[in-house]
Amino acid sequence: MRINAFEGARRIALILAALVPIVVLIVTGKNDPYISIDYRVSSPNSPFVKSDEPCPTGAGRHYFSTKTPNGRTVGIDLCLLTMAFGKDSEQLVPYKIDQAGMVWGAASYSNEVDGYERELERRFAFPGSDAQWADNEISNRYRKNWLQSLGYLAVGLTAFWILVWCIGWVVRGFAGIPSGKDSRQSDA
Repeated sequence: MRINAFEGARRIALILAALVPIVVLIVTGKNDPYISIDYRVSSPNSPFVKSDEPCPTGAGRHYFSTKTPNGRTVGIDLCLLTMAFGKDSEQLVPYKIDQAGMVWGAASYSNEVDGYERELERRFAFPGSDAQWADNEISNRYRKNWLQSLGYLAVGLTAFWILVWCIGWVVRGFAGIPSGKDSRQSDA
């Protein structure tokens, strides 16, 4: 019984060429794009304002995830702006306005501000058309991920087949096997 190494190598190459696209498609399909949107809050009664600027030093920060009306997960990076309190103008996060209209403030890592952050998280709703923008952005990133993955897959498979062809060409040359054949031709 004679073993045909070229036929075995072709089968291994075909199995790899079939498995890699399956893995790429599964990984790409399970990889949901993630976006994070920055919002600012200046006082307990103020609305959530979308911002492109970094959160100032000393301000409170709170991260949480929420869903758009279409069910897509979006990260929210909430910046809790500070204001001056007391004679020393100490910068504190305003976390409560009492019935007399007095504003209460505390340090960003205090228990009071932690409770205020949880309250803000509960009452968060996308202002204006931000939810629609987030859904569109996630769709665009999802599409971009698919196109990028398919592009890498095409380049990878092309490079793999060029490598397989080159190895076959070199091995055939050293073994004296004509192109398109799996063994030497007999001289008889």
